[in-house]
Amino acid sequence: MGLAVRSEGESAKNGEEVLKDLWRRGVRRVRIFVKDDLPGLEEAIRKIFPEADGQLCVLHAVREALNQARKADREALAADLKAVYRAETEEEAKEGLKRLRERWGTVYPRVVACWETKAYALLAFLGHPKPIRRYLPNPLERVAKEVKRRTKVVEVFCGEEAVEKLLYLVLRSLNERQEGRRLRGFAGINMGSYHAAQTQ
Repeated sequence: MGLAVRSEGESAKNGEEVLKDLWRRGVRRVRIFVKDDLPGLEEAIRKIFPEADGQLCVLHAVREALNQARKADREALAADLKAVYRAETEEEAKEGLKRLRERWGTVYPRVVACWETKAYALLAFLGHPKPIRRYLPNPLERVAKEVKRRTKVVEVFCGEEAVEKLLYLVLRSLNERQEGRRLRGFAGINMGSYHAAQTQ
């Protein structure tokens, strides 16, 4: 929907400016934002698009949790985290969080506390139809990975305009690849009733 290059880096203020720009360009309704845990971004979303859900990137949360774990515990911790973020229902997710607390609460209290505190944002996708859940965080990560791969090759840019041009070309290429693909599961969703259910 847009490309914003900010020399100040990531900040809640920049995030709010991007959201305001979307609003100015006519976007009035957003169901869900997939985002990182940048301080202030959640408040900015609530301010500009109050009806939207904010889905934290699960991949970042899992990486952060595993980085705090001992190597010997990582596989088991990853399996218990998966029981939370791969849950089909809110009840399954709550049960997974309970098991996480029981098994890891004394070993990694900060990890467990973070997942319990941020559960509302890590599991926001549960309020949306099953077929679209698989598309929430993964494509965003793939885009970031591709941009990183392409920019790494260049090493030095002659200016901000050169960065913008490369990003534009990478995103255009990815967009063209996606245009011809049908998203599995979307045809089965009655989007009219989905939108109506979200506004009640």
